[in-house]
Amino acid sequence: MAKNRLESFSDGVLAIIITIMVLELRQPVGDSWNDLLALWPTLMAYAVSYLFVAIYWVNHHLIFQKTAKVNLKILWCNIAWLFAISFIPFTTAWVGNNPKSFVPICLYFSVLFFASVIFHLMYMLILSVKGESIRLGTRNIVSLIVYLLAASFGGFCPNIAFIIVAAVTFWWVFPGH
Repeated sequence: MAKNRLESFSDGVLAIIITIMVLELRQPVGDSWNDLLALWPTLMAYAVSYLFVAIYWVNHHLIFQKTAKVNLKILWCNIAWLFAISFIPFTTAWVGNNPKSFVPICLYFSVLFFASVIFHLMYMLILSVKGESIRLGTRNIVSLIVYLLAASFGGFCPNIAFIIVAAVTFWWVFPGH
């Protein structure tokens, strides 16, 4: 099956996800800088989520340049990845409203972890179809470990978890080869 339908569908879903995230942002209750600063947890969650989705959009295009066609496994893996990504607006809003609560924070980071795992699986499937060797690099392994640790323990130290996850996520702004 041609890859262009999968890419177009994925682009549309990711555009909707980003739109939903921005629509969840609420205006400050007042008109001062302090009112705006009171929203910092929501704005930080939005920024990390937006960056996460944007980086995956770029990397999605890069990995699909490696193949001319997709098989059923890749197609379903892409659907599973989009399913995981589709929870980002929900968890972003929940964490923004409950920035120190254990369950929303752990669920937020769990969504990032599962999206990352599924994306790595999809990349491996694409490489296997082409007969290329499959191995995860240091950045892949570090990212998966950081997302897993944040999902497991991020609720204990939310600020530190957000900073570390944001740093690892930003590391992917410049994709590898």
